[in-house]
Amino acid sequence: MAQSAGQEGFEYEKKAYAALGKYKISTGGVAGASHDKPDLSIKSATRPPSGCELKTTPTAAGSLVLKYFGGKWSYGDRGGDPEKEFIYQIGEKFNLLKELNSSGPYGRQWRGKTPHLQNDPKNPRVKLVVGAKSMQDAYNKDIKLFGQQNEVRIRVPAQFISAYYIKKRCSYINVGTDGFYTLNGKDDLGLNTKLSKNKMTPIPDFSRSSEAILRVRAQYKGGGMYQFVVAFAFRITKKSTYNIAPLLRGSKSDVDVKALAVNPILMAFT
Repeated sequence: MAQSAGQEGFEYEKKAYAALGKYKISTGGVAGASHDKPDLSIKSATRPPSGCELKTTPTAAGSLVLKYFGGKWSYGDRGGDPEKEFIYQIGEKFNLLKELNSSGPYGRQWRGKTPHLQNDPKNPRVKLVVGAKSMQDAYNKDIKLFGQQNEVRIRVPAQFISAYYIKKRCSYINVGTDGFYTLNGKDDLGLNTKLSKNKMTPIPDFSRSSEAILRVRAQYKGGGMYQFVVAFAFRITKKSTYNIAPLLRGSKSDVDVKALAVNPILMAFT
């Protein structure tokens, strides 16, 4: 049975922890399903641990369900989840609901259309299929209204992603396919100081090496089920020389331990 993206992410965390453990870099286990602690804690020979966010590939950095009832779009339940609260705060800062419901340059292709998947105004947790024969039929119709060509995409400074992970006590992020970065210049382990002494290239900053967007779309979940979501996604614009958990080519969770063994970043941890 194929693993979900979440399961693959957990496997990547465990394998990164094990691979780095051989160099006495990883410590304290992994975050697993926890949203309020670092995916991985790493340490150097001279500094206490710091957090590192792990991503196998450039991907969504959190998502929040959107609901339609009473003739307008609203945010779904957040339940105190830090990731959902983060998306909500960014959405508010960049006037997302205004874009979806009334005005703004990013929502022109989205607003003014009534989705077939709605929520009960009396109990927004209850989903309703309106003007369609089934959930699958509703999805087929909604994807024509809100498909890729009509998605809302708002460019957001990548510093916001960094700030979110810093709140999780991270100083670094590692993207398996693209490398190792500092977050908004934080370098709790002093790795760049060691690299500089050896006249080596500094670890690049994530905010200057990526682009981020708020993306609103219809998300298919299988079995005819779907939902509307806003996700904070990013793409890498500049690969890093360094990688503390390089993803094995062709795999979605395995660390390339041979590539790790020769990556020059290891010397900075000694």
